[in-house]
Amino acid sequence: MRTYRDKENLKNEIRQSFEKYNSEIDTIPEALKDKRVPGVDRTPAENLAYQVGWTTLLLKWEADEKRGMDMKTPSEQFKWNQLGGLYQWFTDTYAHLSLADLKGKLCENIVAIQTMIDSMSEEELFQPHMRR
Repeated sequence: MRTYRDKENLKNEIRQSFEKYNSEIDTIPEALKDKRVPGVDRTPAENLAYQVGWTTLLLKWEADEKRGMDMKTPSEQFKWNQLGGLYQWFTDTYAHLSLADLKGKLCENIVAIQTMIDSMSEEELFQPHMRR
């Protein structure tokens, strides 16, 4: 598992990965959002839906923990051995949106994750058993 020196290092890694991903997605025209390409398991819209889905879940887990609620991971409807169904739910929930809307949602989630990281201490963020 990857480790990070501190939360700034983690945030920089997230930012760099997001910028690289976003620059690749920016090259895809809207007309090709649902295009299947041999050797690629998701369309551009499905790929973005997957990213939006996971980042949305991460933010939901954080919100639930802050409210003192029991977290259901990965989600209320799916268990860890049902990830195929979860991925299909991401597609059904988000892939119908335009690429611009999907990129906007992902960008909002990345900003919210960066804010979440800022709100935590180094210990809370990196030490085992500090968070559920």
